[in-house]
This record gives sequence, C-alpha cells and structure tokens, in this order.
Amino acid sequence: MQNFDQRVRRVYERVDEDQRLWKDGAGELIRLRTWDLFDRLLPAGSRIADVGGGPGTHAAYLARAGHDVILFDPMPAHVAAAQARASVTSCEAAPASPLFEAAVAEARDLPLGDASVDVVLLMGPLYHLVERADRIAALREAARVLRPGGLLLAEIITRYAWIMDATAKGLLTDPETWNDFATIIRTGRSKEPEKLARGGFWVYFHRPDELRTELELAGYTDVRLLPVEGFAGLLDDLPARLREPKPLLDAIRLTENEASMLGVSAHVLAVATT
Repeated sequence: MQNFDQRVRRVYERVDEDQRLWKDGAGELIRLRTWDLFDRLLPAGSRIADVGGGPGTHAAYLARAGHDVILFDPMPAHVAAAQARASVTSCEAAPASPLFEAAVAEARDLPLGDASVDVVLLMGPLYHLVERADRIAALREAARVLRPGGLLLAEIITRYAWIMDATAKGLLTDPETWNDFATIIRTGRSKEPEKLARGGFWVYFHRPDELRTELELAGYTDVRLLPVEGFAGLLDDLPARLREPKPLLDAIRLTENEASMLGVSAHVLAVATT
C-alpha cells in the first residue's frame, strides 16, 4: 500500500480543518446541509466508520445522535483533536466514556474486520487522493468493511467549484487565477502542494459522472448523487440567511433530486450500497 503522500501531509498540517466547517457562509452551509442529509439517510443506531474524519466534527454530531462511531484520519494532529472532542463528561461529577473512537489510519488500509460496519463515510478522501487508482482502492476498502447492504456516503469537490468560488471572491482580474482554471479543467487537479498559498487545498476536482463511474468500478450499486450546497452556494447573502437556516435547507431539499443542481454545487455527495 502506498503511504499517504508526504506532500499532502505538509499541506494539511497548515490547514485549520476544525474551523473550516464552522465559519460563516459556505463552510457552515456544508456542515448544516451534510447533517440534514445524515439525519435522513442513515439508519438509526448505525455502526459508522468516519474515514478521513479530521478533528471529529461529523463524528461528534453522529455520536450524539445515537450512532456508534469510529473515526480514522491519517493526520495525527487531527486524530488528537478528535480524541479531545470525544472526551466529554456526562456530568460535572463523573467522566463518561468517549463519545466516539478515533485512531490514525488512512482510507486505503482500515484496521477493521470484513463486514464490520453499517455505514462508511468518505467525506474527504476522494478529493485528497488525486490518482484514480487510489480512489478506487479507498472505495474498495470501504466496501470490504461494510456489511452486506451497507451504506457508503462519499463526497467530492466538483470540477468547476473553484471557478465559482474565485468569481465570488473577485479574483478574476488575477492572471494566475485563470492559469489555475485552465489546469483544473484540463487535469482535474489544483496546483501542486509546493505552489499552494497557505490554507490552500491540493485536491482532485471530479465531474459528477466520474464519481458514478468510480463507484461502479469499485462494485457499488444503487448509486445516487446529491448536491450538497446546490444553488445556495451561489447566494451572496449566505451568512445572513444562515442565522435562521431552516427555510434555506428546506428549499435545497426541494431541488436535491434535480440533476442540473450537481453542476452548480461545489460539493456532491454520493450515496451507494454494497
């Protein structure tokens, strides 16, 4: 098994992964929309492997919802943060068991037995593994640990996400922005890690049909693709709308089965079974 790329480690040592899903605007929308999908898609009381789960934002939410969660991440700092998040107390007087388990491991080599979990989450590995062979390996490893009929939820970043984001951020007058666009459209990849600005991501940008193909190559069936942000990611008053998020989340739900929404969403979630 190929080790987790050391260049990727250096990139993500500089990224505040814990802050990403809590900041105003796009990150908060991703978190709230993802949790809305979890609430509707995941069977109650599932045994869940949160693979590439970072500092445990999703794992903590799912554990509090009654699921049995084990988190894996290749970054020791992320696992330490997840373990700290999991070490809560049930009351001030007595410590409780951790909310969830957390351990260092990566998506292509999970320390789990065959058919040992009900659900696998891949909420980051498919865009951090920039080679198709590695993504297929991660998907097959997820299938190995899933029980028959188990559920996979896997997220990607879509091919034109940076074009939408850079436009919203007013970066279209920078020639380097256009160089980035050309590279992403041609190769699906962002800049090499050594050229990224601090806080930047080295990722693979999928086309939605590529994701479906990769899932089918890995042996999954009943593949369903859902936009995460959908059209709401394009709203310029998003932070204000998220002060009372329910109406916006309800509106996104109404459009989540419309295929055209996949193209305007920065993130797409695949739901599939073994």
